[in-house]
Amino acid sequence: MYIKNILINNYGALSSFNLEFPFNENGSPKPIVLVGKNGSGKTLLTSSIVDSLIEIKRANFRTINETKENSYYKAGKKDYITVGENYSFVRVEFSKGDGSSIYYNDIASTQPTKTRELLQHYNINLNQEFIDYGFSKTINGDTKGIFEKNAILYFPVNRYYNPAWLVDSDDPRIQTVENYVGQSNDNFIKTNVIKEIESWILDVILDSELYEKIPLMVQAYIPVGNNFIPIPGQVIRSSNGKNTKIQILINQILTIILKSKIPNLETARFGISSKEAGRKISVIIKENGVEGEKRICPTFSHMSSGEAMLVALFCSIIKKFDEISTLEEFNLTQIEGIVIIDEIDLNLHIEYAKNAVPELLRLFPKVQFIITSHSPFFLLGMKECFSDNYQIISTPNGEIIQESDFDEIQTAYSIFIERFQDIKNNLKILEKDLYKSTKTLVITEGKTDWKHIKSALLFFQEKQEKFIDLDFEFHEYNDASFSDDKLNSFLTNVSQVQNTKKIIGIFDRDEGNGKRYSKNKINSLGNKVYAISIPQPEHRNYHEGICIEFMYKDQDLYRCDEAGRRIYTSKEFNENGRLTENLEIGVKNHNKIKGKNNPVFDNIIDSDVIDIYGNSLALSKNDFADNILNKNERYLDLDFSAFEELFETIREIINS
Repeated sequence: MYIKNILINNYGALSSFNLEFPFNENGSPKPIVLVGKNGSGKTLLTSSIVDSLIEIKRANFRTINETKENSYYKAGKKDYITVGENYSFVRVEFSKGDGSSIYYNDIASTQPTKTRELLQHYNINLNQEFIDYGFSKTINGDTKGIFEKNAILYFPVNRYYNPAWLVDSDDPRIQTVENYVGQSNDNFIKTNVIKEIESWILDVILDSELYEKIPLMVQAYIPVGNNFIPIPGQVIRSSNGKNTKIQILINQILTIILKSKIPNLETARFGISSKEAGRKISVIIKENGVEGEKRICPTFSHMSSGEAMLVALFCSIIKKFDEISTLEEFNLTQIEGIVIIDEIDLNLHIEYAKNAVPELLRLFPKVQFIITSHSPFFLLGMKECFSDNYQIISTPNGEIIQESDFDEIQTAYSIFIERFQDIKNNLKILEKDLYKSTKTLVITEGKTDWKHIKSALLFFQEKQEKFIDLDFEFHEYNDASFSDDKLNSFLTNVSQVQNTKKIIGIFDRDEGNGKRYSKNKINSLGNKVYAISIPQPEHRNYHEGICIEFMYKDQDLYRCDEAGRRIYTSKEFNENGRLTENLEIGVKNHNKIKGKNNPVFDNIIDSDVIDIYGNSLALSKNDFADNILNKNERYLDLDFSAFEELFETIREIINS
């Protein structure tokens, strides 16, 4: 049984969703990957599919473990009806191997009579109870034997993993399950899948060793003098029994997973640890060119959470088929069913998501996989592995998209290229500053900050003979820019290696890292790398978070250059973007000062300020800094007193 179609109208974010599930020419299902931003309806979609499967199962058993007694997995709620509509409708069509169909219908309505008329062409039995309460959930079609013939599994986001250090009283080695007619002990919603699979793998290995080894009688001879005396004996060889074959498939899954982190891996297998270790399964590998095997995990719980979860996910499919199949000729191409995996990339390293998961999915060609993901790397791996034999569906509209259309791929690619180029450029620029001397190196956030700090230091040293002992170098740059994020990233990376000199990163107080570092006077990142934020001067004690220009008092900050241009601040403008002192002057886009036209959130405006004639009146931050550093006559005799605390902090770091 496979899902053929799902139709959703007016259900949360899914106002009009209609998806025909794709199949290959040989009838095998293509994997479906659901993508979309948070809140776009992926969970509503998968929960509807899970609910439909539960209702099919409920039709076959008196009691099931997925829900309690007669309660529903997915409650009917009218507040999920899309705003402005009076009903929600979910319809899932399943196709069976004999050509017949099963239909699941879930309807909620605030106007039941009107809804019944609207949906009458679907031939749904909407009885008086629906008219009275506005809810209906029905299954139509022959559901007999569905769960006895198909591997049906759902792995929700809250599947979890118990690491080796967790105190756990349950013993995964022994599990006793009793079956009763009309009762299903199995729960296809897998939340504690790790422990369940560990116990099953142990059973498979033991059954293979105990019951599927075939003794062969052999005739051995030993030399006695000049004669050979026959001695009867036997050797043990493996059979082609079911558990032996399953063990091979389990080890195949393990090998695919571990190859993502061990490129030289030849094979991987599960073994059984010694009685001293508690008779638990262990992980053993064989590498190419290396003699013999070695154990890399003494127990299953010593695997990483991502590795263990992948083993559990895909071995659960084999386990389920093992339970329902009586076939001795056991192989993965025989397994049919529906497997839903929410956020398959959960807790996975990039290499596992890109390389291992697509290969594992390909092992099960007759399983219909419905997967949600936010990982661009997983999609790239799917493209490499499946080419066009899978589909990406974007929610909430149900559009079939290409990998390049996926927002996260475009965003990730842009960020990667931008960050890589920035880091490369910054390292190239810093190369001479890092290695030309052993003097402390000061790197500032933004290309203007070092100019202000250098101007202030020269003022104190030349005019007041203060801080003469401070002997450090600035990273002086005009082109590349160290933003708050980029400076923090650089300092973090440099702090991971030994440095011959001290490196001090100076942040403004108006961005994320600068605000964080402002909580401490000095932040030591390790290996002689430090992060500090500019101090908050007394004349700005009301401000939420200043940038370096606010170290100056307003009378200095607002100085005009020869062309009459100056720095503006957002508090000078009204809500319409007009300068309160002269309404003929304003900002081109008043949203630039929205919410910031007050002293607490005051912001620097250094562009797009014009008069009624269109003349540009704003002075850029860079020109403002250059005027001060170059001692332009209009920018002499500035008050640098707010910088004094900063130099005291730098001195403290240098002398530490």
